[in-house]
Amino acid sequence: MDEIHKMMEPFYIPREIPTQLIKRIMDSIYKIEVTGEQFIPKTGGAVLICNHTDMLDIPVQGVYLPRKIIFLGKQEIFTPQEDIVKFLNQSESPFNTPLLSPLKSMIEDSLNNLAEVYSGQLKHWGGMPIIRNFHGEDAKSAVAYYEELENYICEILRSGEIVSIFPEGTRTLTGVMGPFKAMAAKLAIRAGVPIIPSGISGAWNMSDPKAFLSFAAFKTKIVYNVGQPITPDQFPKENEKKAAKILTEELEGRVYYLTNHWERRGQSRRFSTVL
Repeated sequence: MDEIHKMMEPFYIPREIPTQLIKRIMDSIYKIEVTGEQFIPKTGGAVLICNHTDMLDIPVQGVYLPRKIIFLGKQEIFTPQEDIVKFLNQSESPFNTPLLSPLKSMIEDSLNNLAEVYSGQLKHWGGMPIIRNFHGEDAKSAVAYYEELENYICEILRSGEIVSIFPEGTRTLTGVMGPFKAMAAKLAIRAGVPIIPSGISGAWNMSDPKAFLSFAAFKTKIVYNVGQPITPDQFPKENEKKAAKILTEELEGRVYYLTNHWERRGQSRRFSTVL
């Protein structure tokens, strides 16, 4: 943590304040039903997975579950000043003229410092910046980045935090759940923490302005079901790659069931789990 974060940490707004505010706003718009909260462990790290239908999926997890959830967010969310700084340094920028150039470095430093405070606040609330579709200068640097990222997330999991991952990798454009990537399962296996399946339904396109203009959003029912965790002792006894593949297939089935049939909690076909 840099000097600005150390200095500002005591002054960050507690997570409980935006959590309660967002919950009140969402309750006034939507009818949100959550089941299975008891499957969120009171302590210890875990990977929470869910289908990804809408931007609403994140606040539903963040404010309706009983513990702080760490969310992976694209780097741009944490660095809102970059576009302005880029403009300041363009050759055609008015701040490159003799009259305004003395102000450029002062404005740039101020924006970067404010962004550091803003980024620190987001992290305090549970955000974790990642670079999506990182390619780097070559394939080797891209591999190194993702290995470092996975190691970092594993450290966070081992420290006792719950990390939310949407295994589809992106929001659905059709409302239909897409195939899962194996990253979530691999992280749970590496970190030695439980993986918690969950499923959401009713939220698709409900944060879109059209949903508000047509009044479709108001009091629409959103159901979020949390399933029973799969613990490390229940993971497939295979090498990491094969175990992650088997576990991902199992999780894909469970999440699918949880989006529609909470009472089934996603029944295992691949290996024995307690349901």
